[in-house]
Amino acid sequence: MSSKKFIAVVFGCFLLVVGFVGGVNYLVDPLWTFNHSNQFNNAQNGFDERQQKTNYVYNRGLDEFDGILLGSSRTTFYNQNDFGDMKIYNYASSSMFPYEYKGYINFAKEIKGKDFKYIIIGADFFGTNVPKDVKFENPEFYIKNTTSFSYRYKMLLSTDALKKSIVNIKNTLKSGQEYYDRNNVKYQPKVSESERLERYTTNLKRHTMELSYPKYVYNENYLDILKEIKRDNPNTKFIIFTSAITSDLLVSIIKNGNRMQEYERWLRELIEVFGEVHHFMTINSITKNLENYPDDDHAYPHIVKFAANKIANIENSNIPEDFGVLVTKQNIDQHLKNLKEQIKAYDLNKSAD
Repeated sequence: MSSKKFIAVVFGCFLLVVGFVGGVNYLVDPLWTFNHSNQFNNAQNGFDERQQKTNYVYNRGLDEFDGILLGSSRTTFYNQNDFGDMKIYNYASSSMFPYEYKGYINFAKEIKGKDFKYIIIGADFFGTNVPKDVKFENPEFYIKNTTSFSYRYKMLLSTDALKKSIVNIKNTLKSGQEYYDRNNVKYQPKVSESERLERYTTNLKRHTMELSYPKYVYNENYLDILKEIKRDNPNTKFIIFTSAITSDLLVSIIKNGNRMQEYERWLRELIEVFGEVHHFMTINSITKNLENYPDDDHAYPHIVKFAANKIANIENSNIPEDFGVLVTKQNIDQHLKNLKEQIKAYDLNKSAD
């Protein structure tokens, strides 16, 4: 074979490989840098939610939305279409800390071109802990990636993206997997009882330890973080709710982690800044029923729909009367008194069995 023919063959093979990688990545679009939908990309793995959702915002815009939703993985399971007349974009991501809110709010406002009518925040007690060993970058990192000129084209030719594309294709061929659709709605099929029990047992211990001394230290900047985002958005209505973790985890955090004082401080600081809180992190018929959870702290999407509907004042006869309470400056003292009595009487060992 002549050298020219050899070079032509090599170059041809190179083009085939590049074409294959680029074609598959474009078809599946695992990082949400394009807008198309098809049978191969309707079950997306949320492997990098901060980057994926920032890409979505930048490439699709937010013209149709009048609000955003922020929070941790517990909030990612909220269907953004369950808030009634409020058109909400769910910008929540795994392990999102309060110090991240400002960056994503400002970016979303820039894309929107004006202030949002609503900002909804799913507040987690873990967010009061001083951030340490954080495995995610600051918002500016993801925003810089998204807005760089060549980013989406680099992703087309990325072998790492190809691996994610293949995973997504596999997700479309089998059921039972957690996934996003192309409209930013997250799905969590019901897990087997054996898997639920394994997740519950492992994570209950881990979450309790993470919120116990010496790993837990209340963040003295927490109140100032909240005040800053409230001050920066004077024309926006803030709606705050707490995550409906299992009663078992709540009681374990308070009793085993000895965190009642910090829990009370957290609620009072939320109310000091925002006036009221839709409080679901309590002991109620939803949070006591472990069948509503695939683990110890993430309620199924059909369960958190109750919370979204209640926040939006949507009539839903399936919502238990004891699920969620609007806590204000006027009723917080009585609410905390009642909750302390409930926690004292709660048999954690019996519930876990």
